[in-house]
Amino acid sequence: MRLKLIACKALFREASLIAAQSENFIDATYLRQGLHDTPDLLRRAIQDEIDRVESGDDIHTYSARYDRRDFDAILLGYGLCSNGIVGVGSKKYPVVVPRAHDCITLYLGSKEAYAAYFKEHGGTFWYNASWIENAVTPSEQTDREMMAVYAEKYGEENAAFLLEAEMTENYTRAAYIKWPELSFPQYEKYTRDAAAYRGWEYDCVLGSSALMLEFLDGVWDYDKFLVAPPGSAIEADVRPGGKILRAINPRRDGHTDLR
Repeated sequence: MRLKLIACKALFREASLIAAQSENFIDATYLRQGLHDTPDLLRRAIQDEIDRVESGDDIHTYSARYDRRDFDAILLGYGLCSNGIVGVGSKKYPVVVPRAHDCITLYLGSKEAYAAYFKEHGGTFWYNASWIENAVTPSEQTDREMMAVYAEKYGEENAAFLLEAEMTENYTRAAYIKWPELSFPQYEKYTRDAAAYRGWEYDCVLGSSALMLEFLDGVWDYDKFLVAPPGSAIEADVRPGGKILRAINPRRDGHTDLR
C-alpha cells in the first residue's frame, strides 16, 4: 500500500522506526508537538495538510511528474487530542486514525494497557524519547529555561509567579515509556532526575510497538482504528460503550458509524 502519514512529532522516533521497516510505502509529514493545546489550531493544521495532499500542492509529499500512483489512505498519527481532530476529513482518501485519546496509547501498545495503568496511577506524567525531544517536560532544566524566558519578558517577580502557575501540582509520578527497540539511557536518567526534582515517584514502563505496527502495516481492526471513508468527517464517540472516535457523513441525516 501507499500511505500518507500526518503525525505529531511526539511520535517521531516511534513512527519513523516502524515506517522504515514497513513493506508499505509511507510518506510522512510531522507537525510540531503542542498544537493540541489549541484544538482549533491543530484541526486547521491537519486539515490544511490533507487539503494540500489532495490538491497536489503539498511540498512535503512525494511527487513525480510521470508517476500516476496515488495514496491508498491518509493516516493520522494522533488520538482524539482534546478534540483537535474532530471535524477533520478527506474528500478523496480514507482517513485512518487510532481509537485513542492521545499518543500514550500508541506508546503503550493498546488503550487497554493505558487504561489499566491510569486506573492504578492517575497522577502520572509520561515521558519518552520523542516527548522529551519535542515537547516541554517537567524538569529542573525546563524550570530554569522557563524562568529565564519569563524574567526577560515580565521581570523576576512576575516570572516566579508565572512559573508557580505552570507547576504540575496534580501529578505525583513520572513514568518513562521504554520500547525494547528504542533504548535511550540518557532519557531514562532525565526522567528519574525530573521525578526526584519534583518529589514524584519514578517508574519505567515497558511500552509496545504492536499498535504502531498494525497502524502503519495497514492492519486496521475495527476496535483499534477508525477508517473514515472519503467525504466523511471524524467525530468524538461519546455514546455509552462508544469507540472514542466515529465518522459522520454530512450527506446523510444523523450520525452513522462508518468503517
